[in-house]
Parts: sequence; structure tokens; C-alpha cells
Amino acid sequence: QFPRVYPLLEKSVFCEEPNLFKFLLNSLSLVKEYLEIRKPLIISSTIPVDHSLRSESRVLAICKARGASTYLNPIGGLTLYQKGDFQSAGIDLTFLKTDDIRYKQFNDDFVPALSIIDVMMFNEKNVIRKYLESGYRLVKNDVVNSDDGLETARAARDATMQGT
Repeated sequence: QFPRVYPLLEKSVFCEEPNLFKFLLNSLSLVKEYLEIRKPLIISSTIPVDHSLRSESRVLAICKARGASTYLNPIGGLTLYQKGDFQSAGIDLTFLKTDDIRYKQFNDDFVPALSIIDVMMFNEKNVIRKYLESGYRLVKNDVVNSDDGLETARAARDATMQGT
């Protein structure tokens, strides 16, 4: 997919924005546009919460301010948050666990867990969208190693994916 993806990478890498946040936001926006993801990006600093809060307290405040009933975090953050704190706030704590997605990378052995750039270089947009729509599982922090409770998590995923 090099001819389609490289111009996007050029726009990202050669962006002359000196502010790191704005530079990264530009890169995310370019990828989002390329993949035709329609959901807006919301910058947490624009949400009216106490910005001196940190970690879990800040996440909970943002969830409350946005009226969230579920907080979804990558599986790597499993140890960062306390289920009871989210339950007390009326928020369902759920984690995103990526499936074992494999695709051809030239004629070499597959190297997993690279960046979205690698995924984009070796896959057509429609394939990437399928990965985004179904290439993961949503799990509760108390059922990470089982399939229990995944129906509610899938319903939350489906609700989130509407409009993308």
C-alpha cells in the first residue's frame, strides 16, 4: 500500500508544528481521515474538569463530565485502575484486548505488535476497518482470561463503532 500510505506519512513526519501535542494530534487526525473514521477526537483538556487531577481520578472526572457509563482502556492498563473505584462512580471498567491479527509482511516471518504504519503499509483500508471492527475483544478486568461477560462488552463496542 506504499503509494497510498507514504504521502500520508510525509504529511505527518514533515509537519513543522513545534508543539509535540499538536504534532501528534495532526498524525492521529491524518490516520483517522485515511481510515475514514468519522468519530470526532475530543481533547481531554477541553473537557471541564479539575485539570490538576491525575491518573484514575482524572479519568473518572472525564468520564463523569462526558456522561460515560463505560471506560475502555487498552489491556496493558489492566493494573492502572481499580474496578471498585469505577463501580462506585457507576462506570463499567472494560479493557481492549487485541486478537492475534496476522498479515503478510513482504515474504518474511510476521513481526507482531508494530505500529499502525505497518498495518497500513501492508493492508488495504477495507481490511484495516475489519480489524478495527472485530479484531479485538472487550473484557472486564475480572475476566481477562475467560470469555465470561463479553456479550455486554461487545454491545458497548458495537455502540462505540456506530458512526465510524
